[in-house]
Formats: sequence, structure tokens, C-alpha cells
Amino acid sequence: MTIPALALLLGLTLSAGGPGADEHLLAGAREFREARYAEALVEFRVAQRLGAPDAARYAAVALVKLGRPEEAIEAFGGLEDPGPDALVDYYRSVAAFDARLYVAADSLLATIADRAGPRIGAQVGKMRSDIADALKGEPTTAAIDWYLDQSSAARDEKRPVLSAAYGREARLLSERRPDRYRHADAVRGVETAKVAPTQGAKP
Repeated sequence: MTIPALALLLGLTLSAGGPGADEHLLAGAREFREARYAEALVEFRVAQRLGAPDAARYAAVALVKLGRPEEAIEAFGGLEDPGPDALVDYYRSVAAFDARLYVAADSLLATIADRAGPRIGAQVGKMRSDIADALKGEPTTAAIDWYLDQSSAARDEKRPVLSAAYGREARLLSERRPDRYRHADAVRGVETAKVAPTQGAKP
């Protein structure tokens, strides 16, 4: 899914990081506008290491465009709680959708419609329709098992943000079943993920 322009990159907040951070943010924005997302990611990562406070979310958007949703979720810092920028939350929801975290994606999308322009609004409506189809009916035990397996695998890889995201999805799906299948496992998995050490960020 795409939108015509990435306003958040056209309106970068500069002079908030260490020496050289602004230059790399601007270079990343230029690469992004030219659809050179891999190059933009490198520039945003450098700016992040130099202390630019918003560079992580710009890197996360580049990761979404590169089709690396799980890494994007980690770069965003997770999927819970909407932020102040509707466009950033839109890309967070795309990352969640692409990682099959449909409940999380829909929760974010529900907060975007009233804050976004008509073009993003149309994308939001289409995504929510697709999610409604994906979540139609009672979640299967196999689906919940899959999310818990993903959560466990991410935890073993020391990726707590991702582990918590999959565990939370399993919990929310379990709560849609009358028997609350493996609900305790999901809750325990999320709590365990919160105390796991974090893997270093990938360039």
C-alpha cells in the first residue's frame, strides 16, 4: 500500500540530535522521496546513532516500504497506543497488517480515520475491510497456536517488542473465543517478553 507523499519526511524536525544528525536525516528524506528506501534506511540509522530523536520512526517507515514489517514493528517500538502523527500510525498499521497482526492493525486504523486526509482515509477503509474479512468468525485454535509460536520464537531471538506483539495478538484472539483457548499462555508470554533483553538494531 502506498500514498502519494510522505509528509512526515518533508517536515523533518532538525537540530535536535548530535553533530551530523541533521545532514543524515535530510539525506534520508531525499533518498526516500526518490523511492530509494534501502539507502534512506541507512541514512536514518546513521542519524539515529548520532542522536536524532525522530530517526527511529523514519527508519521504521523505510522498513515498511522495504517489506520488512517485523523489523519495522521493532523500530516503531511496538504497536500499542496511537501516537500524535496519523501518518506514522498508518505505517505502523501497515507493518502490523503485513506481519499478520490484524487485531493490532485494526486498533490503530480505528484511531486514524478522523485524523487523516481523504487519501489515507480511503486506504484505511480498504485495510479495515480486509481485516474484517480475515477476522470473520471465531478464531481457530491453530491460529492462536501460530501467534504463540511466533511470540516464542521472537523471544528466543531476544526480540522482546516483536514477541510481545505476537503474544498480545494471541491474547486478543483468545478473548474472542468462549473457551479463551491458551489465554494464560498468551498473557504469560507477553509478560515474559517485557523482561527479555533487546537484540541490537539491524541496519
